[in-house]
Amino acid sequence: MSTWISRAAAVSILVALPGCLVSPEVTRRAPQKITVADRSVIVAGPPGYCIDTAATRDSTTGAFVLLGSCASIAGNPNARTPTAPALLTASISPVSPALATASSTQLESFFRSASGRAALARDGRAGSVRILKIQQQGGALYIKARDISAKSDGGLVREYWRGIFDLGDRLVTVSVIGFADRPLSDLASLATLDAFAARIRAENHGMLASSTNPRLPG
Repeated sequence: MSTWISRAAAVSILVALPGCLVSPEVTRRAPQKITVADRSVIVAGPPGYCIDTAATRDSTTGAFVLLGSCASIAGNPNARTPTAPALLTASISPVSPALATASSTQLESFFRSASGRAALARDGRAGSVRILKIQQQGGALYIKARDISAKSDGGLVREYWRGIFDLGDRLVTVSVIGFADRPLSDLASLATLDAFAARIRAENHGMLASSTNPRLPG
């Protein structure tokens, strides 16, 4: 499993922060949705969130998508802003054979293990991540974790929520990361995560019926 925020995405954190200067290269486009992973999955966020195309990475097998405030990404103060400002990420990857047969209990055990915590860590080190809570909600496996990686990006909180669910033969991982100067409550984070996951499911409703992994929530 790839790390959940790329080095390229770190640059775009400045884009998501209100009041920051945004370069013309970044502000040319602020789409509300994007099709990735060999045009197999549509990623879109809750109202007020737009795609940071400068930080998005796409290939035929998977993708990483970063979303922030439409107003900040577009460089337009009149554009829409989210009710709960945060940085959103979505990662798309193939469902591995191991995940395809894993129960929710087995998935929880994996993410509590050293390998699972290393997969969640920004620096790839299991010791950098502490699992605070794991629960099933909204048809996904939700994880609250604290990441103390040396590579933690300035301006973001260390605690975050992540949701994991499948769409057909694709595994979708979504995250909500708050800003250090305006941290989100658990209630706001979960509401944003629910809305994010629901929007992606709605955009890809045809894939839900063909899910190859009935044991994975979603």
